[in-house]
Amino acid sequence: MMNLMKLKAFAGLLVFGMIVSSCSKEDAAESEVLRVSNVTAITSNDLIGHWVLSKMIADTAVDLNDDNLGNTNLLEETSCFNTMSITFNSDGTFVTNNATMTFESGDSQDKFSCVSDRMDSGDWEVSEGNLILSMMVDGATYTHSKTINLGTGTFSFDVSKIESDQYVNDSGDTPASQIRILELEYMKV
Repeated sequence: MMNLMKLKAFAGLLVFGMIVSSCSKEDAAESEVLRVSNVTAITSNDLIGHWVLSKMIADTAVDLNDDNLGNTNLLEETSCFNTMSITFNSDGTFVTNNATMTFESGDSQDKFSCVSDRMDSGDWEVSEGNLILSMMVDGATYTHSKTINLGTGTFSFDVSKIESDQYVNDSGDTPASQIRILELEYMKV
């Protein structure tokens, strides 16, 4: 059971993400945890190429590695997301490598663990500054429009809890259940 996030699906648009509560988005933006900007001049040419996940910032600290220290950058909590990437092709297709994980490990079946990577693909375009992705995940087609923040050699977008619930079955009592917003940042390689 993919409990936290099949963020792979949101990785391309998404990944995934996989998800996220304690501080408001405005508070997080002020503390430079989450960036909030709307770049409307973005074009498809800005995204063509291969991108790797460089940050996964939650709006609340999460302890996924059981060290009793929470972190808002989930990349500091687990290596599960280290292989997440997306490639935007000039023909309007994309391929994304997404992480999958579960909270059904350990003796009590309540421990976080990495499961495996998952490859997803689909179609993409940029329209009015938004990244529009269409992909099939577990037999269902999902289309998402994401406002992206374009930086020098990076782009990012937010994934809300409502969006992640389409991909993740979270029982509501996992270490990540309090996450309401995730910002995924990708770096061009």
